[in-house]
Amino acid sequence: MRCYWLLLAMASLVLSLAELCVAEEPSPPDLTQPGVIEKIDRSLTYNLGATGLRGWIFTKAASSFDGAQGRTTTFSRQILVTHVGKGSPADGVVEVGDVILGTGGGLFRDDARRSIALAIQEAEKKGPLQLRIWRNGQILDVTLRLRPLGAYSPTAPFNCHKSRTILREAYQVLKKEPLQPNIDGAIKGLALLAVEDPEGQSQARELARKIALQIRQLTNIYASLGTWDFAYKNLFLCEYFLLTQDREVLPAIQKLTRALAEGQGIYGTFGHALVRRGADGQPQPVPPYGPVNAVGLVANLAIVLGKKCGVHHPAVDEAIQRGSNFFSFYVDKGAIPYGEHEPWPFHENNGKNAMAAVFFAVQGDRPAQAKYFARTALAGFKNREYGHTGQGFSYLWSMLGVHMGGPEAAIAYFREISWQLDLARRCDGSFVYDGGEQYGPGKTEDDTYYGRSSYHGLTPTPWYVLTYAIPLKRLIITGRDCSPANWLTAEEVKESVQAGHFDLERKNKTSEELIAFFGNWSPIVRSWAAEELASRPEAKSLVPQLIRLTQHPDVRVVQAACETLGKLKAPEALPNLVKLLEHPDPWVRFKAASALHEINVDVKPVISQILTAIGNFRIPAEVPYWEDPLILYQNPLARLLFRGPLSKEVAKVDRELLYPAIRVLARNPDGMTRAFLQPFLENHLTLEDVVELGPDLLLAVEAMSPADTMFANGIRMAALRCLTKYSIRQGIDAAVHLAWTQGGHGSENRTQEIMKELVRYGAAAKPVIPRLKELVEEFHRQVRQRQFPGGELNARRVRAVEEAIRTIEAAEDAPPMRDLLTEFRTYSDDSGQLRVQARCTGVDSPKQEVVLETRDGKEIRVPIQQLREAERFFLRKSFPELGEET
Repeated sequence: MRCYWLLLAMASLVLSLAELCVAEEPSPPDLTQPGVIEKIDRSLTYNLGATGLRGWIFTKAASSFDGAQGRTTTFSRQILVTHVGKGSPADGVVEVGDVILGTGGGLFRDDARRSIALAIQEAEKKGPLQLRIWRNGQILDVTLRLRPLGAYSPTAPFNCHKSRTILREAYQVLKKEPLQPNIDGAIKGLALLAVEDPEGQSQARELARKIALQIRQLTNIYASLGTWDFAYKNLFLCEYFLLTQDREVLPAIQKLTRALAEGQGIYGTFGHALVRRGADGQPQPVPPYGPVNAVGLVANLAIVLGKKCGVHHPAVDEAIQRGSNFFSFYVDKGAIPYGEHEPWPFHENNGKNAMAAVFFAVQGDRPAQAKYFARTALAGFKNREYGHTGQGFSYLWSMLGVHMGGPEAAIAYFREISWQLDLARRCDGSFVYDGGEQYGPGKTEDDTYYGRSSYHGLTPTPWYVLTYAIPLKRLIITGRDCSPANWLTAEEVKESVQAGHFDLERKNKTSEELIAFFGNWSPIVRSWAAEELASRPEAKSLVPQLIRLTQHPDVRVVQAACETLGKLKAPEALPNLVKLLEHPDPWVRFKAASALHEINVDVKPVISQILTAIGNFRIPAEVPYWEDPLILYQNPLARLLFRGPLSKEVAKVDRELLYPAIRVLARNPDGMTRAFLQPFLENHLTLEDVVELGPDLLLAVEAMSPADTMFANGIRMAALRCLTKYSIRQGIDAAVHLAWTQGGHGSENRTQEIMKELVRYGAAAKPVIPRLKELVEEFHRQVRQRQFPGGELNARRVRAVEEAIRTIEAAEDAPPMRDLLTEFRTYSDDSGQLRVQARCTGVDSPKQEVVLETRDGKEIRVPIQQLREAERFFLRKSFPELGEET
């Protein structure tokens, strides 16, 4: 199996909660047993609050689901001390190699990490911290005297002495940090601005002017990782300008805001680098690697703040609208995903819902979106310590986003996470970053208590300054000017916290209560209720009731009913689920399609109906189609029919049903959905199929999917292989076009695959040799322009093309060629009114007509605009005199 499909499987994975909740309980080692400590890998550890200690804690969730829900050290009952900070409360009391067994004279009876954090909070409130430790075979009780800070107030971080003290001390640490004109510096600058302090404001001013000068002198705005750089720098400069009105930085804000607006992708998303506009000046898809919402949301926010600074331009307004349209789609569906994908099935995803809450709230006129994302960010308190590449952005943005839902929401969130905050704080007032891929412990640079700590170079202390500074509301992102229209009511706050706890509390609900949760505000709660209900022994008897619920007037109930039926693999529900594929609500369509995918091979009796439903879909003329930007319901259907065990059955169906479905899926905007066609196209299409679908295959190669371009080349390669397999003449130009337009990501391997297909044409490919030589030069140019790495990666691309050139030059023969123009096939229009078996004999360009010859020798003329899109594309490419599509 190709690495491509491994990546595709990983990226398309949606956690199956039913499987993840059933797991074997991890067994931690007993650190007091002989020889155990010596075997412990101490490279990754946890900060233990203001004690002066770092320690190793057993970290292993029972399942991926438990990991995402924050239960990562649940089974730990001991802590191995790995470092003691000099001059800290633990210095001279605790030693490296000690094993902490418990607090308050007893043993840990629960998660050791959370337990010691709660004990630290108590000790800072009213007394010393008593630790029970094991040392060289002896059990000792020792006492650490932590500096008293008092307790958090019931309204912390508002009106709270302890919170103010922590903020003051962290801010003093921050002012001593080096300030560089980079992303880390921009975040530090935001934190400096968040507190009214003359020295800190002076430091922020110096940094802002330094960054502004740097931006004014910038010549290449399309540099690698430029989006990250521009987004955070513009965010800082905008907050600085709005606070100080220092016009010296305004030209840089204007330049950055315009650059971000014009470098945004067609869907309102961003990649690591900005996107170049098309020749027509219009926004383009984010090229492979594809979009990264962790930076795209911040970039969109920076554009909004740029407008608040007075940057007025049509591109700015259009960018804000595109970004708002795209991220609005995820309201009532889940969390913002990694890129242009289906929603993440948890309340939060590494701070992205919090970022979205800020993005929508600061616009001032999108309360529905702001409230939804603030609610899910609040309900995502258990997800705070979970995320791809680590949790740094979660720690930075989570409280800022929740606070957009009002002070009561922030208070409730703070109450749930305060133990994590106190565990990350050191006795010198600084904060550390502990985290890893998905979840885990961390480290300091020198593995000591006071050592430098960072998340990919980002310093953690300013994140926590921003968290504790929200009561001051000095910045837009800390709540200044935030409209009360975005605030959650007391009942909504309560329901949001309950939603966060529902992952475990659902176990105590009756079947009737679970069905009642089908109408819950949270899409995650609805899914958890569906999963829990499906796991109950009585669930099968509820199938008739669930089928009736698929006709409920509340679409939320319909969605949850579909999900439950899918998990039950109920074949009785097939007619209803198929019917729902044409429901007006896009998320009902998705849940019905996902249920069919769960039922899997048992959908065999309704394959024809599913294909009909897909084929009946009318591809929207506008791209993006904001009602359902990715037309997501087709993704699980494509997986079900064309990539799994049903593909052999699909290959047998009537072509009158198969071809329209393939054509629709091949034009789906989502690269991953298109890619699911790949194995079917490569393994099941006959010569007759390829001729009939020829224009569609050529269009699939020609036009990269506008969304999720990371996977866009899957169908392009598959379509090319179909053409080369049967020596279709048009495949020669298609191969060269693909080699030129494949994008950089993965091209070091893909170029060789493309050339392998091209050389199958032998001598017939000689006319394209000049374009291949130009391609070699293009590869070198991309390296010079820093658009692709040099060295071995580029060398592999170049070698593949040069070897293909030599092979083609040496070829003397060519396989028997077929031409799609001269082959008889069906010409049709989208309405189905035109349908004729014919071959093309020419065109009448003045009249914009195609001349066809039927099998019985009759000549007919058809206006080219009457034909399907793929036919029009093919004919205009074959006959340039027809001109381009208007």
